[in-house]
Amino acid sequence: MSQRVLYGMAAFCLMAVVPPADAWAAESPSDDLVQMIVKLIGDSDKEFRAAGLDKLRTSAKGAAATQQFTAMLKKLDAQGQVALLNALADRGDASARSAILELISSSKDDSVRAAGIAAIGSLGSVSDLPLLVKSLSASSNAEQTAAKQSLIKIAGETVCPVLASESKSASPAVRSTLIDVLATRRASEEGPTFVTAAIDDNGQVRSAAMNALGQIGQPEQLTAMLAGVLKAAKGGERDNAERNVASVCARIDNQDQRATKLIEALNTVPVSDRDELLSLVGRVGGKKLIDFVADIAFGNDAARRKLGIDALSKWPDASVADKLLEIVNKASDPAERNQAFQGYIKIGATRDNRNDKQRLDRMKDAMKAAKTPEEQTLVINRTRTSYDVEAVRFVLPYLDQPQFAQAACETIVEIAHHREVRDPNKAEFDKILDKVIEVTKDPVVVDRAQRYKRGETWERPKK
Repeated sequence: MSQRVLYGMAAFCLMAVVPPADAWAAESPSDDLVQMIVKLIGDSDKEFRAAGLDKLRTSAKGAAATQQFTAMLKKLDAQGQVALLNALADRGDASARSAILELISSSKDDSVRAAGIAAIGSLGSVSDLPLLVKSLSASSNAEQTAAKQSLIKIAGETVCPVLASESKSASPAVRSTLIDVLATRRASEEGPTFVTAAIDDNGQVRSAAMNALGQIGQPEQLTAMLAGVLKAAKGGERDNAERNVASVCARIDNQDQRATKLIEALNTVPVSDRDELLSLVGRVGGKKLIDFVADIAFGNDAARRKLGIDALSKWPDASVADKLLEIVNKASDPAERNQAFQGYIKIGATRDNRNDKQRLDRMKDAMKAAKTPEEQTLVINRTRTSYDVEAVRFVLPYLDQPQFAQAACETIVEIAHHREVRDPNKAEFDKILDKVIEVTKDPVVVDRAQRYKRGETWERPKK
């Protein structure tokens, strides 16, 4: 037996008889144990090194031992340094901090610096915040990620106020990251920082601030958030800002109180700007706001009607469906009618607290109102959200109409995907799926239909 194998066996035997970690709380670890861990850490064999790092994490407590372990940092290759840094972070002894900071400043390896920055999150203090904030601008993505995670983790009562202060003068990219960090730390006391940033001239900063308010904001901040919505660029940023306001409103359990709070905030906005916030009102929803928005959607001002219909189309539930259908049936302007029809389909097909029959009834009403093949196809497509055999029966006749056949095939297999609908009606589904296989030209639809006939599952491809 080789000397190396004997050494390894002896090392593992010694490890096996080491007392549990809490046994070292009241006494210094033996030098033999510390030296054995040091030797294992420095071993080129990965298993020996892993054994040493494991014991380093839980045994040989005390700053003196930690200093001997950190002395190994300069003797290891980059991979070994990363492993040791991770173990020192888990060990939780802040006396390792100085050696880690020295390695961060001297190492030219991105992975080593990133591991060191990550370790500071566990072992550092408020005095290390400048380093971590600076690392958010590092050229290495790994260092940036490690810095952000350390800023989230690092302990200290003054951490959040310091980060809030730093965010005021940082570059937009760093500022937005610091806002994300504060939100993750649930620093609700830094609300003024978020509110100010929500109307910043930089879109990245604005979005980060609105996201933060969406996570931890309170109803009392709705007025300030409306200013952020108005400041947001129309499109994706505006949509995101509105969703965050809706998230804060949703934290008000009572629907009427929710509407009252939002109306109070809206009343602080100049009249000339309120119409821009109608879309937001739609996202918040609630019975108390339906008539308010519907009056605009049915009003005499064409531009305002468009905004009102858009707001109704964004309602979080189907309580406005009848209003939208009324517009569809009464609108004289084709563009308004199309806008309302699209909204009605979206709202009517949404899987909310209504049952599948109610969803199907909405689609039947939509089909009666449809005027073009495109609108009919849209109805057939959205019928798939009604998980009921009656929905399949409703779509079935369209298999015989070439312009609608493919949409009908796709809707049928989508409903058939749900075993609780398919199995109780197997004989009927088998006949319908046979027809789908005959009609469709899509091999995926054929495969799905065949699988469902055999009682098999089909996994939806990951996006």
